[in-house]
Amino acid sequence: MGDGKVGPDVSAPQAVRGGKKWRSVSSGGASTCGIKNSGKLFCWGLNHRGQIGDGSTKVRAKPVVVSKKTKWKSVDASWFNTCAITSKKKLFCWGDNAASQLGPKTRAKQSPKPVKLPGGRWTTVSVGSRFVCGTKTDGSLRCWGGNLFGQLGTGSYAGKSRPVRIGGSTSWAEVSTSWTHTCARSTAGAVQCWGRNTYGALGNGNVTTTPSPQTVLGNHKAVDLATFEGGSCLLDDKGQAWCWGNNAYGLIGDGSVPFTAEPVAGPSGLTEIEGGWRHVCGLTATGSTCWGANDRAQLGNGTLTSSPSPLEVEPLPAPDPAGATDFRIATVNALGNGHTRPYAHDDAFAPATTRMSWLADQLDNSAIDIMGLQEPNSDQMFHFLKAARGTWDVWPRPESGDDAVEAPLAWRTSVWEAVEKTTLTTQFISKELPRPLVRLRHRITGKEIWVLNVHNAPWDYQFKRDKATRVQLAKINELRATGVPVFYIGDMNEKRTLLCNVLKKTDLVSPYGGSYDPVTKRCTNPPSRMRVDWIFGSPEAAYSNFEYTRPPLLSLVTDHNMALVDVRLP
Repeated sequence: MGDGKVGPDVSAPQAVRGGKKWRSVSSGGASTCGIKNSGKLFCWGLNHRGQIGDGSTKVRAKPVVVSKKTKWKSVDASWFNTCAITSKKKLFCWGDNAASQLGPKTRAKQSPKPVKLPGGRWTTVSVGSRFVCGTKTDGSLRCWGGNLFGQLGTGSYAGKSRPVRIGGSTSWAEVSTSWTHTCARSTAGAVQCWGRNTYGALGNGNVTTTPSPQTVLGNHKAVDLATFEGGSCLLDDKGQAWCWGNNAYGLIGDGSVPFTAEPVAGPSGLTEIEGGWRHVCGLTATGSTCWGANDRAQLGNGTLTSSPSPLEVEPLPAPDPAGATDFRIATVNALGNGHTRPYAHDDAFAPATTRMSWLADQLDNSAIDIMGLQEPNSDQMFHFLKAARGTWDVWPRPESGDDAVEAPLAWRTSVWEAVEKTTLTTQFISKELPRPLVRLRHRITGKEIWVLNVHNAPWDYQFKRDKATRVQLAKINELRATGVPVFYIGDMNEKRTLLCNVLKKTDLVSPYGGSYDPVTKRCTNPPSRMRVDWIFGSPEAAYSNFEYTRPPLLSLVTDHNMALVDVRLP
């Protein structure tokens, strides 16, 4: 907040230390930068990647000056980086450098001091997750850094270590970047977008991700532009906001549609707009208005109440002609906030709540029907459900607390309904934790199954894993005695020992491979390298297309592979 204090979230605007006479300001999630009328640049807040620019990685609770002898014209702050343009039109960036977003001459993983980018004559700059785009005085647009989703707009998915010109246009006026897509506005008011397009963030009428600029539909004459993660907004010359993309957080229209691939009218009477991760704000003649998510009091209205958001109703799955029950089951360690929060050992990942929205998108991309998760906390699961727009349910629920949801089970509600939900308490590291055990009924065939999702102790805690496994396998045998198919999934933190125990002591099979011969008492490994994430299931099912996979979007969520397999029950 820049008020010199560190503490709870604040739901109403607070004065920033350092007096008045601020010319411009930019917020990057947990850090903020502002330029005064004197041209001096100040930054404050989170500094785990050096994004404050004062030569340190210490949190700054009040504004500190950046390169005090330099006069600055504009600044843009993001989660990992900050970039700013000087009064002489030189561009400097600082903070993280994992994707060469600090330019070709910087080899270090990060720089807490400003680094000059090649060339000059820069007019605007926008910082994405680990990429940067900027316009120049000749009307050209340049982008560089990471490019997993084509967000650089170069026509490919290869990253770039130096600014690369996007197309041949000389009429670019403004560019706006989110975590995974980019939009830019021409001097004539036309808008083009490129990058990840899972729910229509590019506004071109489809949901196909593309690395090349796409024209936004509607022929609106834009005078300002904003992006949020999963969507975008423009402000037309009549003061009307138009937004499109993912509407999980109520950013689009009246909150009645789950997503839209073309612009929908929003607030009017605006003079400027600016986007956050899950909210947008606009200036009016009398002040400002904000809409979208408000879980961190980002709307500044004195409450924690978010804008209305829709629930999506998915169609039922098509029945199989043979009457079989087909589904895809998966498991992945989603990395808890304890691993990825700033200054933790995995803080190169994005904030935990943002990662869970990507996870919800990935489950759609991978056509998953049942999902075992490990490590999330209750706040992460709240955001997972919010991002899923009502298409998924979980057990235990987020309101049960962090311990209860350390290994939640999720299922697609258009395919499955829960008929019994319970937990099995087993040993973890320092304490016993409840693990979800859910009986699901297929909505078309009526077939019922049990699913047990677990997370067993890591590292050298073999005796604790053994204790947990004994309880889990005993329960599986009890359930199998009822004749109902059972699926045992999760991050077991164990390879051959776990495989052999399951195959020896239950009748479950491993779709990944491996076998146990009760005559010779010999356990055979799968044909490929084993991992610690497993899926086991009842032998009456047929299994196909097993894989360990980490697509680009999932790589932003976790450092684990997702195990998945297609299942057919007669």
